[in-house]
Amino acid sequence: MRLLLPIFLACSLISGTSLPAQFSLNPLDWFDFQDEEEEAPLRVASQAEERTAQEMLERGKARMEAGDLGGAKRIFKRIAKDYPTSMAAGEALHLQGRIFMARERWVKGFETLQVVVTRHPNFDQFDRVIASQFECATALMEGARGKLFGVIPTFRQYSEAMRQFEQIVRNAPYGDYAPLSLMNLALLAEQEEESEEAIDALDRLINYYPQSMLAPDAYYTLAQVYSDLVQGPEYDQGSTRQAIRYYEDFLILFPESNYLGEVEANLEEMENLLATSRLNLGDFYYYFRTNNTAALVFYNETITIAPDSEAAGEARARIEDIEAGVRPTTGASLVRRLLMAD
Repeated sequence: MRLLLPIFLACSLISGTSLPAQFSLNPLDWFDFQDEEEEAPLRVASQAEERTAQEMLERGKARMEAGDLGGAKRIFKRIAKDYPTSMAAGEALHLQGRIFMARERWVKGFETLQVVVTRHPNFDQFDRVIASQFECATALMEGARGKLFGVIPTFRQYSEAMRQFEQIVRNAPYGDYAPLSLMNLALLAEQEEESEEAIDALDRLINYYPQSMLAPDAYYTLAQVYSDLVQGPEYDQGSTRQAIRYYEDFLILFPESNYLGEVEANLEEMENLLATSRLNLGDFYYYFRTNNTAALVFYNETITIAPDSEAAGEARARIEDIEAGVRPTTGASLVRRLLMAD
């Protein structure tokens, strides 16, 4: 048996006969005889199916207008199931989603509308589908509760609202609802203390939709998110620097904004905090390491960051002492002075 395969291959090559489809010149493929999957042909609804689906759709609409939402939903569901490739199927799913929304079943409504996006991207009322999805997400954002068995209220679903807003951005990245969804996503993430998600959403809004009417709010909110992450001058100042950056960008890009006074005040606060952190570092090298060179670097940086701040005034006093040759009073020298005084 071991000799048959090499002999068969050699004969095939000599005679020019092509190998069977399941054989390959790559030895790693010789024992893989799985048939290749054939692509299923795209099924298009026939004219008769289109007519039937359209007639059913009209009956469903009539019931919906008459207030028989249950009967209308059953018809729409049957259209989507029996005639999924018909032109009427997209609208049937959209209307079915609207019925779920009328019953305040926002998650189910969103999921049904997502089927329209996935299976019927050419639906002529695509914008209305996205608008309906935005309505679902907004309802959850505003505190709408899920309902157990469609009756018993359950918990608020903020995380689901965030997921839905993210899905809307993916569904229609060039639509009007994309920047709105990113802003709402950021606000929800900040509310839920998920700062990284908030920063990511706002950053995308600024970079992908700089002309949006929400751009000023995005810059302001992003600066605020970073400000909230600041723990004090004793800690790492990465968030402080980011807050300063976005406050400064805001002042440059939106000089006519109503937020101008507030932004200037917040920027001054962040600059003072950063200056204080530099002063603390300078004091560390001056008092505890007797390294005047390093201390001067941080004292000068303090003055540069916030020249009119209290920290800057202290930094100038330290610089004068260093230039005058005044030796700092460290903890050890202070103890010695007290003992000598006794």
